[in-house]
Amino acid sequence: MYKKIGLLIAILAVNNIITVTPGVPMPVYYALFGLVFVIGIVNGKPRFDGLLSFFVLTIIFSLIGNDIPRYFQAEFRFVSFLLVFSLLSPWFFNMTLVKLRTFIFKYTNLLLIVVVILSFFGHISGVFSGLGRSEMYQGLTSHSMLLGPIAALVMLMSVWKGSQNNTKHSILAVCIILALICLYSILISGSRGSLIAGVGSSFVLLFLVFRTSFSKIVKLVTVLILLVVATIPYWSAYTANIDRKNQYAEEQGDDFASRRELWGYRYEEFQQSPVIGIGFASANKGEINTVNGQIEPGTSWGVLFSQLGILGAIPILYLFVAYFKKLYRKEDEFNTGKLLFAMLLFFSVHMVVEGYILGSGSFMFFYIWLLLGVIKNRNRGQDIIVY
Repeated sequence: MYKKIGLLIAILAVNNIITVTPGVPMPVYYALFGLVFVIGIVNGKPRFDGLLSFFVLTIIFSLIGNDIPRYFQAEFRFVSFLLVFSLLSPWFFNMTLVKLRTFIFKYTNLLLIVVVILSFFGHISGVFSGLGRSEMYQGLTSHSMLLGPIAALVMLMSVWKGSQNNTKHSILAVCIILALICLYSILISGSRGSLIAGVGSSFVLLFLVFRTSFSKIVKLVTVLILLVVATIPYWSAYTANIDRKNQYAEEQGDDFASRRELWGYRYEEFQQSPVIGIGFASANKGEINTVNGQIEPGTSWGVLFSQLGILGAIPILYLFVAYFKKLYRKEDEFNTGKLLFAMLLFFSVHMVVEGYILGSGSFMFFYIWLLLGVIKNRNRGQDIIVY
């Protein structure tokens, strides 16, 4: 039963980010998450995490303590947030929820690998262009800024698999090819945040795997540097979208001109109410759609501080740091903890430039809270199935 439910939730989440299948209405999407969560807590007495309980309370404080315009639909967004958050995050914990999160994680990762591979071969074969708005490569997904982080996560999985002890040469070759496909996808998607976070996290993952053997690290770094230098002429042909963004940044006199303004808005909002924030799912700076309340947050960390204040942001910062420490200290046979460490590092960096941490309709919201839930499983001694 757990496998089937895990597969259903994974398909539901991934289906909503690809363009070739009909999407599920969001009320149905949220209702199914709520139903599965109820199944999870009915089948075993749950324990709850005190830190995340406080975090949820800070959201309630921000809703009560602020006069939020009705068009933001903050109460509805809070309910939808809870339905997805409760199932995936470490907030509630019992063996049923452990198994559900394990299989949701496994099948989601498998589906993401399929999406990246099909997007790549569809693009190079000419079956479909995979180009979206502004001629940015998005593959089968609905936006290039989705394909970038998804490809980065799959790249981490391929690096992890290829770096395991006693890996067969055939499997290693497949892992290298998949990692290169992912890197290609990130480059032509034009996602600078995914490129920096993905490549950086991959290097950290390799360092963690080989940290007990200094000679291997030296050899690995040398080979990678030579490989990068030798292949620059080939890769440069695929960096047009990255170059386009960098050129715009240079014209603006700012390497992150497209994000700097949004970061400034979030900082100004934080200054208005530094303790409880200006209110969950709201904003009063920047471009705001007064019909449906949509905004462009620009940064997850900034959103936490601006919407929920110090009371809401500090618990999440503490949670990340605590999980980093536990993952670093605890060894395992297949280096699964090191992969989770690298994935969490990826999100820590990527969340600086993308604002999805509180947006329940976002796939990246789905994945980061699922990842945190799976890390909780692992910290409590449960087995993790990557794919």
